[in-house]
Amino acid sequence: MVQQSELVRTKEEPGPARVQDVAMAVARTLDIGARSLLRHTAAYWPALSRAHDFIVLRHRMRRALGYKPDLRSPRTYNEKLAWRMLNDRNPLLTLTTDKVAVRQYVASKVGEDVLVPLIAVYDRAEDIRWDELPSSFVLKASHGCNMNLIVRDKDAEDPDLVRRRAADWLRHNFYEDSREWAYRDIPPRLLVEELMLDDLGEVPFDFKFLVFAGRTAVIRVHLDRFGDHRVNFYDRDLRLLPVRQFYPTDPSYQPPAEVVAMAGLAEKIAEDFEYARIDLYLVGGRVRFGEITHHDGNAAQRFDPASFDTELGALWDLPSLT
Repeated sequence: MVQQSELVRTKEEPGPARVQDVAMAVARTLDIGARSLLRHTAAYWPALSRAHDFIVLRHRMRRALGYKPDLRSPRTYNEKLAWRMLNDRNPLLTLTTDKVAVRQYVASKVGEDVLVPLIAVYDRAEDIRWDELPSSFVLKASHGCNMNLIVRDKDAEDPDLVRRRAADWLRHNFYEDSREWAYRDIPPRLLVEELMLDDLGEVPFDFKFLVFAGRTAVIRVHLDRFGDHRVNFYDRDLRLLPVRQFYPTDPSYQPPAEVVAMAGLAEKIAEDFEYARIDLYLVGGRVRFGEITHHDGNAAQRFDPASFDTELGALWDLPSLT
């Protein structure tokens, strides 16, 4: 029989889940304070900023990946992504992460024909000239991820709401959330691009080429990204790989033959990097450039099987810091 004192003690003592919730709340509060401090001291104490990034990344990766990452002697793909975030200060990483500046870089490598037509660039949300925009377009921010708006019919949108949303993007420092160094010094801007649609009027499939030492090792294809999202992995010869991540796969899908040539294009764009992920689209038989990503998935993408993380990591020779 349970004594009354035991019942009282059980009721008052927080369980593991409650302790974890409290710990997470405290950690979030401390992180907000640390980010505020580092925002003003990073230029003077870069080692302090890096130490904070190290702690945040290691904790985030351990929760997402299910293993304790080694960020000093990295072996896996995710560990090496995090190592780059902490150590690699190649200015080309920032230039090619900037969604405005990267356009000239890509044009210098493979020509302007691959670029999505650019309609406008704004420094402020209030500068958006709504009446001068076409009926459909894509609005995005230059300095972060998941800051974009697909406008299929301009007349169905409230321009004031769009401007407020864009103003929120411009105020947001994506680096402070992601700890991805390449985003830290990108000037926040807005760009408007032509809306690309396939023959069915949908956003085209997204082909992501993982290029190591100038050679495409893996092609990750995102199918129906804004609907029944599926993701397949292929080798350079378009053979389906037995790999998956968060989304289900679709073994029935066969990439078009043009993807082999797209891989060659991706390799030219990535030639200045030990590793880069190059995103391309195939629209009406034409290849269009999406973006260059240097910190794929924020270094926190679990693979199934887990061994694929190590296989990819073995393909990447990190640069020397000396």
